[in-house]
Amino acid sequence: MTRAIDHRGPDGVGFLRRDSVALGHRRLAIIDPETGQQPMPNQDETVWLSYNGEMYNFHELRDELEQKGHTFETRSDTEVVIRAYEEWGPECVKRFRGMFAFALADFRQRKLLLARDHFGIKPLYYRVSDGYFAFASELAALRQVDDAAPAGNLDAVELFLRYQYIPTPHTIYQDVFKLPPASYMVVNFDGDVSGPTRYWDLSFQPQTGLTDSQWLEQAEAVIHDSVKAHLVSDVPFGVFLSGGIDSSLVAAQMSRILKHPVQAFSIGFEEKQYSELPYAEQVAERCGIELRTEIVREDMLKILPDLVAHYGEPFGDSSAIPTWYVSRLAREHVPMVLSGDGGDEGFAGYPTYEWWLANSPLKQASESARGWHPRAAFWYLRRAASRYFAQGTLNNVSEWQRLFMFIQEPQRRALWRDEFQGLVGRDCEVFAEADARARKLGRLSYAQYLDFQTYLPCDILTKVDVASMYHGLEVRTPLIDLRVLELATSLPVNQRSRRNGSGEVTGKYLLKKVLGKTFPPEFLHRKKQGFSIPRDMWFRSGQSGRRLIEQIVLDPQSRLYDWFKPEQVRAQLEIHSETSDNSGPLWLLLVLGIWLDQNSEVHFNS
Repeated sequence: MTRAIDHRGPDGVGFLRRDSVALGHRRLAIIDPETGQQPMPNQDETVWLSYNGEMYNFHELRDELEQKGHTFETRSDTEVVIRAYEEWGPECVKRFRGMFAFALADFRQRKLLLARDHFGIKPLYYRVSDGYFAFASELAALRQVDDAAPAGNLDAVELFLRYQYIPTPHTIYQDVFKLPPASYMVVNFDGDVSGPTRYWDLSFQPQTGLTDSQWLEQAEAVIHDSVKAHLVSDVPFGVFLSGGIDSSLVAAQMSRILKHPVQAFSIGFEEKQYSELPYAEQVAERCGIELRTEIVREDMLKILPDLVAHYGEPFGDSSAIPTWYVSRLAREHVPMVLSGDGGDEGFAGYPTYEWWLANSPLKQASESARGWHPRAAFWYLRRAASRYFAQGTLNNVSEWQRLFMFIQEPQRRALWRDEFQGLVGRDCEVFAEADARARKLGRLSYAQYLDFQTYLPCDILTKVDVASMYHGLEVRTPLIDLRVLELATSLPVNQRSRRNGSGEVTGKYLLKKVLGKTFPPEFLHRKKQGFSIPRDMWFRSGQSGRRLIEQIVLDPQSRLYDWFKPEQVRAQLEIHSETSDNSGPLWLLLVLGIWLDQNSEVHFNS
């Protein structure tokens, strides 16, 4: 199992075998390289820990625990986790500020504690079978537990076609699961499983009474503190710098904190409309940053099969390609970087939020009543408001999902063979559960909350973790931090998203105000690009991407045709042209086809 994930920990390996428990650990040494070996025991060796992550408040926790009588033998945050468990039990996770996934074996109480950080920055998978309970940081390790491959999960294939990822708790396998963010579970040594138990949740409670300048002052202080906390390290580090707002903000804060030039790493494309390199170069020049760059070209799709294999299950976010290359570039120079991930979710930067706000039911009713006699419009809007408020919400999870589904329901229904039609209409549990908790929030907070429960951990953070740890590179996310997001979720709507006099919407309003102290308006208020690849161009006739699709997806022997209608698969390719972009569905079919070729021993029950 540890050999399957040795890329995650090139600096050491350790094992514990005792009673009915075995722990294995691959180490990437960032803090206390000399004495932080794992699995790590407590002083009487009744508690053992295998821990992946970094704790940014471990100095404060260590001081508190020393005052309670605990003594320490190392300088590592790993030992702080052990002492915190001894003092507070499983509830210790509520005190942690950081990114983590860990397994702690308590031989006194004969139980195993598994836990994952508040936002799902670090992954944790587990497999339940007759005779054993297994867990790991990647699915590849769980394939090594026994000789039989787990049975495939067709529900997960349907979810993949919707979202481009397989949402928590599902995986591509029936009996393998993802531990959700902000959760822990307890497994006793007899095999009884308790949980997952949610130990924390986001709370959107907008505050009033502060001026714009007061919000700006708070945001500057909190973000500066978070970046500084994320720089605690005993090894060299750098920053991913895309040239976008979030990574530029993190890089600028680093340059203020550090006495030496920041090392930054950027990826661009030959297709200029997809490349933000000129903006990254502006940031580097203005902040005195040492910038290293690489151009991603179409022939770099050759890494796709290897990348698909490392994700362990179909994963369809095509920006995993540039993330892989920028991680490789960074690892040639440093073992750890900071990134700007989380700024869009926390501070409302996605274009989907703008559409969601502009198309609320009451706004639609208001548009319908435009030009009416004022009294008639008043009574019409009053009835509309009464109807929605009687339902208790202006939010609808199906409406929200339709905004970003990669293959909409009619197209998926056309794609699946008749015997699999029952898969298409099933609800996705994580969306339904998030909707139930957030339904009565304001419209923008609702959308952000759902992204925090779904898109952020299942797509963005999964993409970055696998692509970076492939190269043994640790990525830290100062904008996905408890203190930063406590601030973000307390913001009034007009500090997150604001419409100017000409009707244009500014997302991430407060973050742009912070960055506006360093950069000009034309840098701040350009159109959002995202970290995407030019797959629409790469999939056109005559391009190597097109040939790859024809080779994999149109292969008549492909296992895709066990489930999908051949004529509908071909139709997906015929739609794509210079004037019609169907690259999203094509990319998903390509990734799924490659994964099925690589995993011929995995069988799916219909």
